[in-house]
Amino acid sequence: MPPIHLEVIALIPEGWRLCQSCEALIAEAGLGSAPVIRGLEEIPPDLRSDFHRLSGLLLELSARGGDRLQIRIYDPYSLQGLAKSLRYGVRKYPSFIVEGKEKITGWEMDKLEAALSAYGL
Repeated sequence: MPPIHLEVIALIPEGWRLCQSCEALIAEAGLGSAPVIRGLEEIPPDLRSDFHRLSGLLLELSARGGDRLQIRIYDPYSLQGLAKSLRYGVRKYPSFIVEGKEKITGWEMDKLEAALSAYGL
């Protein structure tokens, strides 16, 4: 079966570069060591909560989808993230783009699950 592509456009806390966020996800999955978490305790509680919620969701999806689910994370403040936000008309974060076709904005997990299920995940 072909891989399912999931693009995630989400605010990444200041002090974390996107690659470090990916490293944290990799570390949580037991595939490497955890990077030093810098400044996460300094961000507002609601943003910190959203970051932890997103991390948990992506870890769960990654475990469930395995090699079949390819997740790419974009910070809207990066050039790639800005381009993705403009391309898909994203104004609210997090936003999830399934197979470049279906946009799920915010925490509408039922819609995300339905979109992923349509591709067999």
